[in-house]
Amino acid sequence: MSTDTIDELSPLARAEKWFDEIRLIDAVSALTLMLAVFFGFEQPLFKLGIQAALLGVLLRPSLIKSPLMWLMLSVFATIVLIETWSTSDNHKYLFVYWFWVVTIARWVEPQGQDEAVLRSHARFFLVFVFLVAAAQKLASPTYMSGEMFELKLLLDERFKAFGHLLGIDRSIPEAARLEIVNLKSPLSVYTDNAIPISSTDLVHSLAQAITWYDLLVQIAIGLLFIPGKRMTDVLGHAVLLFFIFTTYLPAPVFGFGWTLAIYGLTLAKGQYRFMALLYATAFLAILAYQAPWRDWVLET
Repeated sequence: MSTDTIDELSPLARAEKWFDEIRLIDAVSALTLMLAVFFGFEQPLFKLGIQAALLGVLLRPSLIKSPLMWLMLSVFATIVLIETWSTSDNHKYLFVYWFWVVTIARWVEPQGQDEAVLRSHARFFLVFVFLVAAAQKLASPTYMSGEMFELKLLLDERFKAFGHLLGIDRSIPEAARLEIVNLKSPLSVYTDNAIPISSTDLVHSLAQAITWYDLLVQIAIGLLFIPGKRMTDVLGHAVLLFFIFTTYLPAPVFGFGWTLAIYGLTLAKGQYRFMALLYATAFLAILAYQAPWRDWVLET
């Protein structure tokens, strides 16, 4: 395509052309570095390392291709994970594993094995993460009863605005939170140190719906990515994208959503162009979801 032709393209078309031309390993490396910057560990060792790496890449873009840089970041992330293993969220383990995957991919890049490393591990993680999560939920009586999401809708501040959007009157979670405060008070005395939490049929029904949605979607994603066939992959990408776009608006676990989007993009880029473009949009959506919309909702 000539320079004149490129100049005639719209900004969106230019962005799509750039996205199509960027190599998978480079796109994944950049997105993984952004994952570390936006949603990485807060410990000083890691923050210092990732900030130094970001500065180095900005000053010398070719540094992002350095296996040694990725090895350094992987070691830092592993040390921090070991130090905080008991308090780290599950997605932080995936975060560290993926850093090592990118490190290995960069190391074998001269042999042309980088895409194979990235794609095989992305598929493995999507299958493993979702099926193991589904198995744990099936084995949990408190999850299958809907109790977990009912308590989140009532007591978790992060779900307060989402519950309000779904029609839950503000007085219900406020009453439930007050009951918990009273339960914790040293001046309060309750039989068996337990009290029933205020709820409604609407809250219970919503919790049941969210429970089954979460379970069935996760099972579907895990199973669809096992065969590695075109039809199942396309369906798997569609369900995964639906999961990312719908889950991380109410549930602000943005680092996990970003990680899943990297896995999906790794499998889609160069194979399913439309799906790959949707994953690119998913990254923008995750950034947009961090806007203080919860405060805006609660002010209405």
